Amino acid sequence: MLISLTVAVDVLKPIVPCSLLSLSMVPFASCAIVIGGASWIVPSHIAQKLDNMLYKSYMRLCLFVFENLSGVEITVYGSKEVLNKSGAPENALLVSNHQSNVDWIIPVMLAARHGDGGNEQAFRVMVKNSIHLVPMFGWYIFQHGYIYVRRFGEFIGAPVLRQLNWLNQSMPPYWLLIFPEGTRLTAKKKKLVKSSNQFLESNGRQPMQNVLCPRSGGLQLALDNLSTLDAIYDVTVMYGQMRVPERRGMAPGMFDFCCGPQTFKHLHIHLNRIPIEQVPKEKLSLRNWTIDRFVEKDRIIDEFYSDSPEGGTPLPCVPISQTLPSTLFFSAALLAPFFSRTIGRIYLLTIASSPLLIAWLHIRKCV
Repeated sequence: MLISLTVAVDVLKPIVPCSLLSLSMVPFASCAIVIGGASWIVPSHIAQKLDNMLYKSYMRLCLFVFENLSGVEITVYGSKEVLNKSGAPENALLVSNHQSNVDWIIPVMLAARHGDGGNEQAFRVMVKNSIHLVPMFGWYIFQHGYIYVRRFGEFIGAPVLRQLNWLNQSMPPYWLLIFPEGTRLTAKKKKLVKSSNQFLESNGRQPMQNVLCPRSGGLQLALDNLSTLDAIYDVTVMYGQMRVPERRGMAPGMFDFCCGPQTFKHLHIHLNRIPIEQVPKEKLSLRNWTIDRFVEKDRIIDEFYSDSPEGGTPLPCVPISQTLPSTLFFSAALLAPFFSRTIGRIYLLTIASSPLLIAWLHIRKCV
C-alpha cells in the first residue's frame, strides 16, 4: 500500500505545477478581458498599468513553480550589474540560445532581480506565429506586446512593425526576448546542425556544435524600430542536467526541470550587457556581429561541458514572500467557481470566447 502511494505521488508530482499554470490562464484571461473592455473607458495608461499588474502577478506564479517549487540552483556569470535591484529598469533586447521549452523563464528570473520591486511585467517574446492558436494565451500575449513572426512562408511585416512601434511608445520598461536560432536545438536534430554548419562553412565560418547559425532578421527589425533601447543582454543558458553522462545536448523539459531529481538541477546563466551604441545596425555588419555572438556562445557551452564552471555568482532563490501572494491569488481564483456560480459562468464564457479571440487576431491582422 505504501509503495503504491509513493508511486502514485511520484506520477502525480509533475501534474500539479503544470495544472496550476495552465488552469490559472482561465481566471487570468477573464481578468484580462475585463481590463481590455475597461480600456475603452479609462485612460490608456491606467488600463496598461492594470494589465502590467495582472501580468506581473502571473509571472510570479511561474517563478513560484520554476524556482521555489523546483528548488533549482542558479549561478550567473558575466555582467552581474544587470541584476541590480536599485534604480530605474532598462529597455533591453535579450538574445539567447534556444534548447528547451523552459528557456523563456530565464529572462523572467533575471527580470525579478532587476530594478526596484522587480521587472517581470516588462518581459515580452518574439514568438512563432502558430502560438496565436493557443486558447486565451495566444490572444492575451499579443495584447501585452508579444510579437508573432512566421518561420515559414511569406513574411508579413505590418503586424510586427505595429507591435514594435507600440512597445517603443508604451509605458516603460520593456524586455524583448529573441531566439535568433529560430528553433530549439536538441541532440536529435542532427540534420539541422549539419545544414547550419554547411551554411557557415559556405560563408567562410567555422562549424558550431552547441548552437545553430543565428538569423539576424528579427534583431534587425527590433533595432530599426525601437529607438528607446538602452542595451542588448546577450544570454547563454546552460542546464546542469546536460552534464550528465550521455545527456549532452538534451536539455530538460518543463516536467524534468520542475519535478525531476535534484541531482544536477543547476542553472548556469552567462550574461553580457552590451550598450546599444556598440551594436551595428547596418544589415551585413549586424549579421556578422550576431554570428560572432553565437560563436562565443558555442565556446562558452563547450567549456561548460569540458570543465567545472568557475567564477560565477550563486543567486539566492527568489523570496517566497515575492511569489506566494500571486500563487495564493490564482489558487483562490481556481477554487472560486466551487463557491460562486457567477464566477463559474464567467470562466465558461471566457473559455467559450477562445475561438472569437483567435478570430479577432485575424480580423485585426495581428498575425
